[in-house]
Amino acid sequence: MKKKALALLLATAMTMAAAGCGNDSGTGSASGSPEGSVQDGAQDSTEDSSEGQEAGSEGSSQESEEPAYDFGGRTVRIGSYYDMTPNPEKSIFEKAFAERIDYVEQNYNCNIEFVVVGDDYVGSYITSVLSGDPVCDVGYVLSYKLLPSLIEGGIAQPISDLGVIDFSAPWYDAGAVESGTYKGKQYAIGQRGAGVQYGIFWNKTLFDRYGLPDLYELYENGEWNWEKFKEIALAGNQDTDGDGEYDVHGFNWRENLIWSFMSSNGANAVTKTDAGVELSLETPEAMEALEFYADFMQNVPQLSGWQSQIWDFRDGNSCMCYEAWWISGNYLAEMEDEWGFVPFPMGPSGKEYVSYGKEASPFMMLNGIEKPEEVAQIMDLIFQIFDDEEEWEEAILAAFEANATDSTAVDICLELSQKNKISPLMGFSDLDKMVNEMMNSLGNGEQTPQTALEANRSALEAEIADIQNHDYSADMQEQMDKYLNPEEEEAGE
Repeated sequence: MKKKALALLLATAMTMAAAGCGNDSGTGSASGSPEGSVQDGAQDSTEDSSEGQEAGSEGSSQESEEPAYDFGGRTVRIGSYYDMTPNPEKSIFEKAFAERIDYVEQNYNCNIEFVVVGDDYVGSYITSVLSGDPVCDVGYVLSYKLLPSLIEGGIAQPISDLGVIDFSAPWYDAGAVESGTYKGKQYAIGQRGAGVQYGIFWNKTLFDRYGLPDLYELYENGEWNWEKFKEIALAGNQDTDGDGEYDVHGFNWRENLIWSFMSSNGANAVTKTDAGVELSLETPEAMEALEFYADFMQNVPQLSGWQSQIWDFRDGNSCMCYEAWWISGNYLAEMEDEWGFVPFPMGPSGKEYVSYGKEASPFMMLNGIEKPEEVAQIMDLIFQIFDDEEEWEEAILAAFEANATDSTAVDICLELSQKNKISPLMGFSDLDKMVNEMMNSLGNGEQTPQTALEANRSALEAEIADIQNHDYSADMQEQMDKYLNPEEEEAGE
């Protein structure tokens, strides 16, 4: 969308927010929430992204003309490890979702029940489906727990086979939908929200102080690329007291850096196929990413850590920070310096700016439920909390504006919100471990991309073959036994 249109939408969103319940800003959308208090990306990735201030209910889609439905009093049970009942006081999205549910219940003769299935929600899904009595109809799930095990194990059913849902509709989150695609079928749905995964936060105060180029200008001129990123990361290192050590770092990060290099260059470690997944580490795009990552890690001094790197950026000790958007509301509200947000820089083979995410948090439908077509139809109806694309963008802009410090960051977040790239790698745990160990060897200089691939090729290919022949049904039975007999599991440990 052009900038004038964005500005108009932002003004509308701010007016909506002002008309609501003051300064309340909730976290997460109704369709997904992080597992634990802090998470990187899900449908936000959900990952703890604040959803903005309250707005009026006029945007709810109940005012549009819709076909008449009568579901005969059907109750759809939506399960999770926590109570996902939308709280109208929390955010514009939850308010609209609560109103939409009420409308659908009253007009289409159905009921929505939110069910807490326990902390081990995956074990609950598996056990109940294998026992012939699904604990819920629809269940929250992290994408790497869904794909491939719950799909191959027969716990999740292919929603696309029902022929009910248009997954390209504006109320569906593109990243969440893609995260649930496997062997040509769709197994997950996620409601669209104000979610952006990884990007680069930059300290505008430090950039001005040390004469570093404006990242917004680089982005808008199409010059925000890997080389410029490396150049600024080096130039930002400052020894302010002359003791021979950097007091301010040009760049810091916590995890998943290699995967943003990959996704920003149109690459991935594995690629989905109709048969499952195949290795794609040796494509030209992947090799470019691996080589630049190895060079960057070995030649750019940087801070890394867990939460400490976020605090270092917040406290003005780093010029740039690689993180997911959710920290804007959770950590940066207390930041004294001015900050901005840009996408991860584009690689030489990249076609557009994207946002890598390690996971999404969509909904799956359990196998064995009654009349699954009705369940899919009801879920589709309650997801339609706004009338059209424009109203969705108004709400999303309002949510981003609640945490952003400038309008350019809002524009960028809106652009990225449907360009979250979720890798399927984490779902294949043994392969994921093997690949990440190889990435570590590149980062510390133990191996080059070429020698690492040569040394690991046969093991990687064997792991792919094992994935294709793996007995997931046996895995499901094993998890069911652990769920039903936790004492035996603890004794075995």
